[in-house]
Amino acid sequence: MNLVSFDVLMQLLRDRSLFLSEIEEGKQLDKKIISLLLYSSAFFALYGTIIGSTHGWLQMLSSGFKLPALYLLTLLICLPTLYFFDVIFGSQRTFTQYVTLLLASMSMN
Repeated sequence: MNLVSFDVLMQLLRDRSLFLSEIEEGKQLDKKIISLLLYSSAFFALYGTIIGSTHGWLQMLSSGFKLPALYLLTLLICLPTLYFFDVIFGSQRTFTQYVTLLLASMSMN
């Protein structure tokens, strides 16, 4: 089974309702998590590199690292809080479903 697939990102962009219903059903969450994490980090790094390129190669490298790190750090901070409060309010979603949903929202950026 190929865990890193560009099809996951394309499915998110083309058919968001099917993608979200598969998350709700718990289908292939590990594949979705790995693919979204890899591709969103790669595209954030590319975007950071492009932004930093106007100020020299050192800024280009720095921005290429900092932008994905910023988004992943934000994910690590927000994920436990979101999960904890949703469990308190009666949500039946699993932790991996929340990880997948947050990575999907990051990827949509």
